[in-house]
Amino acid sequence: MANIIDYALLNANKDFNTVPFSKIDGLILAQLSYMRYDGIVPDIKSRTKGVLFSDIVESDGYNKMFPLERTAERNKMLLNAVAYSKRYGKIRINYYENIFDSSKDAQFCAVTFILENGDAYIAFRGTDSTITGWKENFNMLYMSPVASQTLSVPYVEKVARKTKGNLTLLGHSKGGNLAIYAAVMCSDKVRDRIIEIQSFDNPGFTEEFINSEKYLETESRISKLVPEESMIGMLLNNRGRYRVVKSDGVGFYQHDPFMWKIENNDFINADGVVTRARIIDGTFNEWVFGFSPEQREMFIEGLFNVIEATNAQNAATFAQWSENLKGNTTLILDALKGLNPETRSLMLKVLGNLFVSAKDTVATTQKRIIKRKIKSIPLLSPANEQ
Repeated sequence: MANIIDYALLNANKDFNTVPFSKIDGLILAQLSYMRYDGIVPDIKSRTKGVLFSDIVESDGYNKMFPLERTAERNKMLLNAVAYSKRYGKIRINYYENIFDSSKDAQFCAVTFILENGDAYIAFRGTDSTITGWKENFNMLYMSPVASQTLSVPYVEKVARKTKGNLTLLGHSKGGNLAIYAAVMCSDKVRDRIIEIQSFDNPGFTEEFINSEKYLETESRISKLVPEESMIGMLLNNRGRYRVVKSDGVGFYQHDPFMWKIENNDFINADGVVTRARIIDGTFNEWVFGFSPEQREMFIEGLFNVIEATNAQNAATFAQWSENLKGNTTLILDALKGLNPETRSLMLKVLGNLFVSAKDTVATTQKRIIKRKIKSIPLLSPANEQ
């Protein structure tokens, strides 16, 4: 089956008049927001028209755009697939903003893609591999808004002032969360220009946020897609409909946009989110909402205090930190002992509840499956009884 790279190549000579902009194009732009455009794409203060994809791949900074992550090679393939195509070749990339502040748990990045007709597609980057990026993700469990959500709103307002066409906000993972948040919280004048929010397997929000008047007013413009084993897109509180698509990934790797399956210029629909993913999401949500926001904050701060205490090598990413995980076992135990008794007790309680929730959720899910199977068995009529 095809993926987003194949789609970009197959439609390379078809402009948006021939094959209209689709959710697949939206996912491609969302994935392209993960590139490091520093020094290549003009920033939010720019008064230029931006740059083309061909300018980007021919720039001196091209080889620095792809951090050493699992998807680096495929990101290169995707960028090169769009760079010289008729379909994407005239898109202008502008208003790159990249903010990273570990002291404020802030990992925010956005970039805007402007089509020939003037319509702007604002793409928010999802979580990168940094410890700060993941800390901000965890902060969503007790805090609203988090730093990147706060930054997303003025970014959209600034882009709106610099553009005249329709606005579409989009993003993958945390990026999708930011796209929705910014659309809901921006000014009425800007929101009226937003024709759609395309979110791809993004985590949800607090219950208060999704029940707010502004969210309800915006909800009809949200298009959410998740893979059939979604472990991110079902987290926290979600509202409204979503489309479930097939993915070649296994488990967490279904979250990877390169794994989403495409046929005949469309995602392949799945029957729904599979049981094992629902078990994981149900377990996570159950133990999260079983504790107060204050307790969640205490747990998360305690967890990352342990990580910081064992990060002697000053690793920036979890991958780098985990390389010495085995050797850090003693340090981890010492760090746990060094926590104040209340925090340490809560962490043990939370972890204990997580295992209990998993056991209960599995048991409940198995009961439901059995009940459904029993109900699906056709009843025998007296004439058919043996």
